[in-house]
Amino acid sequence: MQNYSASDPVAVDRRAAQPDDNAFSRVSQRLAHSEVGVTALSLGESTVVPIPLEAVILPLMLAWPRRSWAIATAALVGALIGASLFYAVGNLLFEPVVQPLLQRFGLEATYQSTLDDLSQGGYFWTVFLISVGPAPLQLATLGAGASELGFLTFFAAITASRAIRYFGLALLCRLLGERIKRYRVPKWVTLLASLAFLVAFWLVFSFLV
Repeated sequence: MQNYSASDPVAVDRRAAQPDDNAFSRVSQRLAHSEVGVTALSLGESTVVPIPLEAVILPLMLAWPRRSWAIATAALVGALIGASLFYAVGNLLFEPVVQPLLQRFGLEATYQSTLDDLSQGGYFWTVFLISVGPAPLQLATLGAGASELGFLTFFAAITASRAIRYFGLALLCRLLGERIKRYRVPKWVTLLASLAFLVAFWLVFSFLV
């Protein structure tokens, strides 16, 4: 067994190549290699968790760029399952379940505004723009189902918009991830930079749309 001095560049490189031994790193690594985990998070984000999924998957893609396509695919699958589920809830259970919840949380006006957009602004493009942007998707999926608007058009709009979001990030991270890793940026810096990028992107998108 060879011994390396503290100043030996080979030793430094080997130590730097080892993953951080802490709970955050272990959980991140497991999630990055678990399509089921990413799918579950995406399903939650498209139904009951009002936090953009990109805040989780962008740091994962940057840390494990070779997993970017798999992460994006799992995220898309989860979003489609969640959106389809809420479409069905809006279609079948609006009066007994959805309407009381809207009244309880004071979302009736926002929901009605979403319905007006769906009926007047072009069904496909309204769902597409809501889904591709930072606005919560839940009211649009419930409204589409309650209005009995075509499911295939709805599904196509969700597929196209979320594919642009997730696979666009995957392409970016696949191209730049390995270069960023060479600088050995701390994970907390990567996380903050990812969040700043997402906030800037959504602010620009909201301004343009």
